[in-house]
Amino acid sequence: MPRSRCTARHPLLVVAAAVVLAACLPACRSRSGDPALLTVARLLQKGDRLVLLRALDPAGTRVAVVVSTAAGKPELRIYESRDGGYVQAHTASQGDAFKNLALIDVDLDGQEELVVTWEGGHLEMIEVIARDPGGAYKTIFQNAGRQVEARYDAAGRIEFWITSRTYEEGPRQSPDYETDIYRWDKGGYAEAPRP
Repeated sequence: MPRSRCTARHPLLVVAAAVVLAACLPACRSRSGDPALLTVARLLQKGDRLVLLRALDPAGTRVAVVVSTAAGKPELRIYESRDGGYVQAHTASQGDAFKNLALIDVDLDGQEELVVTWEGGHLEMIEVIARDPGGAYKTIFQNAGRQVEARYDAAGRIEFWITSRTYEEGPRQSPDYETDIYRWDKGGYAEAPRP
């Protein structure tokens, strides 16, 4: 094949591209100075694929990591900084795929909870994970439906509108769906009457 005229006419372009590439390689190899990133990379298990990394506080002493495990199942792991390193403090795994993680003060107590959504089959799953005063993590709400929608009530608290199939339709009728509303009430989520 004949040589490209562009290369033949502009040999300096080839040399310039090689110089730019050589200058960029050290930057690609350099590591971040963020200790959370360096530590989390060491904590990932064989076969894990990093999906999400998020600091849960401004100092980065608590970090949420979502991975796709070697088995193909998504997993949320919460690491906390202790004794000069990070230790795994909580693990959650729902559904077949991770969808989203948000930090929201669901009960207006000044502490943000983790609102995690997952997908599995034709369902969307919602999980709210809180941290108690002793530092332990616990699920304070978990539910699933065809569609999960987060809305806010008049007081500014988040509520979840979960639409699911009722299976009350007759033969050859279209599927019937109903929406249930869950609101924070007296220390937990409870089903609320529909408006």
